[in-house]
Amino acid sequence: MSKQPSSKSENIEITEQEVVAYLEKHPDLLQKHDALLENLLVPHMAGAGMVSLIERQVEVLREKNSVLDARLDVLINNARTNEELTEKLHRYSLHLSSTNGLAELVQGAAEDLQKLFDIDAVSIHIKPEYQGENLQTSNLSDKAYTAILDTMGTEPCSCHRELDDELMVSLFGDEASRLKSCALLALDAPHRIGLIALGSSEQSRFTPAMGTLILTRLGELFSAALMRHRKD
Repeated sequence: MSKQPSSKSENIEITEQEVVAYLEKHPDLLQKHDALLENLLVPHMAGAGMVSLIERQVEVLREKNSVLDARLDVLINNARTNEELTEKLHRYSLHLSSTNGLAELVQGAAEDLQKLFDIDAVSIHIKPEYQGENLQTSNLSDKAYTAILDTMGTEPCSCHRELDDELMVSLFGDEASRLKSCALLALDAPHRIGLIALGSSEQSRFTPAMGTLILTRLGELFSAALMRHRKD
């Protein structure tokens, strides 16, 4: 009798990857077919460096939980930081709206920025043509204003790790030598009637790559208060 040809299904080999994929879709396979355990090779504390399948599964779950916990911690810390920034912005805004006169506005804003946002040095500069008897800030030359605003470009604010020494002295005076980074906030953008300069002794405090949304809001809030006082 001639030998019958084997069926096509008998010649198909299942790859290891296909087995793994099937088990991933059917994690309860061994519960349904516990007889398979008689033939499976499952390490179980048989020697140094060997752990049981259950222990390995627990270890994997712990690793995943650690990753999830780390991500959760990041989210919680970010939420806490955002909440603190929102509170500081609120207090800063309230202080600006409660000042009487331009001189008090400029002085109060500089003090608030230093205390609320932990900034080492703050200076506020307004162009001479926008100053008056009741508002006189430090005198920056036209050359200095032009150089600083050119450095900022068209953005409402900019951050710098390095700035020309002469400009740093113009902005911060005697404190310039200890400052390693700074942020420049344009006032009444796009008119740019002046600027707020924030200086830090930490080189990483203000960097070109950092987000500037909060800094932009600080400049906008002060600009709004400044415009209100100038119209009074």
